Amino acid sequence: MNDLVTSSTTADRRLLRAYRRLLRAYPPGPRRDELLDTLVECAPPGRRRPTLREVVNLIRHGSRARLGRPKSRGIVVLTLFVALAGGCLGAGAANWLGWHAVEPLPTGAEAAGISATVFPGLQVWGGGEAPGVVSQSDGEGIEYGYAVSWVKHTAATRDVAAYTAGVRARLEAAGWTVTGVDPALDETDVVGANAADRVESFTATRGALGIRFNDYYWAGRPAYDGDGNATYFLWQEPPSWLKTVTWLGFPPGAFLAWLLTGWASRRLEPNPGMSAPAAIGAILAVLCVVPATLLTLVSDGRADETAGPTWQGLGFALWTPAVLFGVLAALLLFIAAVQRPPRRLPQWRRQAAQVLDVMRRRPRAAVALVTVASLVTGLGLYALVIEQLRPGSCTPTVPAGIVDPPSARTSDQARVFIDRQATEDQRNLAQAAIWRGLGGSPSFAGDPRAPGFLSPYCARGRVDSAVAEKLPSHWSVELASPGLFAGLAAEMMAMPGVVAVQHVPD
Repeated sequence: MNDLVTSSTTADRRLLRAYRRLLRAYPPGPRRDELLDTLVECAPPGRRRPTLREVVNLIRHGSRARLGRPKSRGIVVLTLFVALAGGCLGAGAANWLGWHAVEPLPTGAEAAGISATVFPGLQVWGGGEAPGVVSQSDGEGIEYGYAVSWVKHTAATRDVAAYTAGVRARLEAAGWTVTGVDPALDETDVVGANAADRVESFTATRGALGIRFNDYYWAGRPAYDGDGNATYFLWQEPPSWLKTVTWLGFPPGAFLAWLLTGWASRRLEPNPGMSAPAAIGAILAVLCVVPATLLTLVSDGRADETAGPTWQGLGFALWTPAVLFGVLAALLLFIAAVQRPPRRLPQWRRQAAQVLDVMRRRPRAAVALVTVASLVTGLGLYALVIEQLRPGSCTPTVPAGIVDPPSARTSDQARVFIDRQATEDQRNLAQAAIWRGLGGSPSFAGDPRAPGFLSPYCARGRVDSAVAEKLPSHWSVELASPGLFAGLAAEMMAMPGVVAVQHVPD
C-alpha cells in the first residue's frame, strides 16, 4: 500500500488529472480511488496522458458500472433507447430555444412600407407580430407563424387580374422575387359556380421573409356576407444555423437521460419486484418520443407556402410526446428515490416523538394548539363557501367597447359580446361580420346555464342566476394572426347590438 501511495504522489500531475477526469465515468465511491491507484501503478515512468485504449475502456466500463446491474445486458439496451429518447428531447428543446432567437417579423416603418407597397393608399388591417412556428390547424404538421394583412374591396381590387399584376410589379421593384404563381381559378365541375368569380394568388421572397398575396372576388354575394377581400401573409423563414443548433441539443439530452437511468437502475436493484414495472414504464416513455421524432424527420410537412419541413419545428412537434415522457420519467424517478428512506428520517421521527411527548406533558398547550388549528380550518372553509360556492359571491364585470390589453398583444383569441335583447337577425349579421373581419370558427354562448358562459365575467365565485340572465351573450373567435384584432373590432363595433370586442390574453 505504501508503494501505491508513493506511486500516486510521484506520478505526473497531468496524468493524475486526466485519470481523475476519466474516472468520473464511474459512479461515486471508493472504486474510483482503487482504480486510480491501479492505473498509476501500471503506468510506465514518464507517461503524461492516458492511452486511447485506456480512455475507451474506462468510459465503456464506467458507463456500464453506472447502470448497477453487472449480470444484465438488457439494461444496456434499454438505457441506450432511453438515451436516444432523451437526445431527441434535447434536440427539440434546442430547436425551441433557437426559434426564440429568430428575428421577429417587421414592425413599425418597415412593416408600413411593405403594406404601402402591396396596398398603396388603402386602409390596411392586421399585420403585427406572430410566433416563429405554430401547429397547422389539422395537427398534421407545423407552419411558420405568419401575420395577415387585408383590405376591404374597392373598385380597384375587384379587378383581380389587374390589381394582382400591379402588386407583383411593385414588389419586384422593391426587391422581392416572385417564386410561384397559382393557376387560374377553375370551377368547371363545381355545382352553382359563378363565372364572374375571380381569384389570383402568388408567393414572393426577400431575404428571410416570405409573402403570399391573395385577391378573392366573389361576385353577386349579399353585402352582409362580403364579396371577398385582398390579403397578404408575411412570415419569417428559419435561419441557416437552426439545424446545427437543433442537433447540438442531442448529446446533452442523451447524456442526462443515461445518467438518470443509471441512477434509477442502481436504486431499484435491491428491489427485484420493482424492476419489471420500471422497465415497462421506461419502454412506454421511449415509445412516446422516438416514433414521433422519426415521423417528424422523415416527413417534410409541406402543405402550402407557409408550411415548413416538420423537423424545423421539432420542438413544437414533440411537445405532447415530451409531456408524456416527462410524466412517466418523473414517476419512475420518484419511485427510485423513495426506495430508501431519507437520511434525515430518523431525525424527523425523533423530533415528532419529542413534540408528542411535550403535548402529553402539557395537555393545555395541546388543547390550545388543536383549537387554533380548528379555528383556522373553519375560517378557511367559511371563506371557501362565501367566496367561491355561494351564489352571488362574484359580481360580474361586463366589458364595453374595444378592450385590447398589452398582455394580449400576441394572442389569437378574441370575444365579441352582443346584447341579450338583440334580435336573431342582428346576431346573424354580427356573425357574418365576424367572418368578414377574418375571425375564424366563432362559437356562440347564449345560455347562462351552459358551461363556460360565465368564464368571461368571473374568474372565481358564482353569479346569481337573476344577474346571469341579463349578461350579454358572446362569441369566442380564433384569429388567423394576432394583429387581425383591430380589423375585427372595427368591423364588429359598427354592428347593431354589439356591446364589446375583447382581445383575450393567452
